[in-house]
Amino acid sequence: MKHVRAYWVGLVLALASTPLMALDLASLEAAQERAGIIDRVRNLLADDSASVRMAVFEEVMKGEDSLLRNMAMETALSSDDERLQTAGLRQLINSRDFLVVEIVEPTQASQAQAYTYNLYRELILTELKINTATDEITGSFRTASVRNNNFVGQLTRGGLRIELKSHTRNSTPQYSCALALNELSGVELAGVLNCAIGSPHMGEDFADGKSASLPARIRLS
Repeated sequence: MKHVRAYWVGLVLALASTPLMALDLASLEAAQERAGIIDRVRNLLADDSASVRMAVFEEVMKGEDSLLRNMAMETALSSDDERLQTAGLRQLINSRDFLVVEIVEPTQASQAQAYTYNLYRELILTELKINTATDEITGSFRTASVRNNNFVGQLTRGGLRIELKSHTRNSTPQYSCALALNELSGVELAGVLNCAIGSPHMGEDFADGKSASLPARIRLS
């Protein structure tokens, strides 16, 4: 009798564990398939052919798989391939509502640099739009002393260039700056803000100079 009871208990336990085992095997197989897809995409993004890399990047970015999209973006922004870098930046601009530009004041700043830093610190690019046919970038910008001025720029190979004109008088810009960022490391896009200083800002009580350049960067992560 005891043997019969043990048999039935063992049978019940076996039957109860079968669906769980099947579920685990199914999950494992799905995980293996998923890992295979991820590895395949990663390898194709590192293919020797620039055309293959670009084609795979474009196809991944059309999809809704957030993991693959993030992996493709990280690969593009860290790549030595300028065309792939540019494609990554194009996608980045399309996906962001705004970009924060960090303007860096040099340790031993000249009067013109310090004055320009005070005007252009806290620089934010908003209302970003990019013409995918021409790679022209438009939007507005604001800084510590400027509110909602429009800008026009251009996506370049592995970077971008934007014209920032502000402090106008009679439609003539008294401060005309070019933000040129072309050093892409994967985690940030770095470059310089070059400004031409007009009257009255060039006076000795203000910038005391006709131009100023400051390091600038956008953190991409």
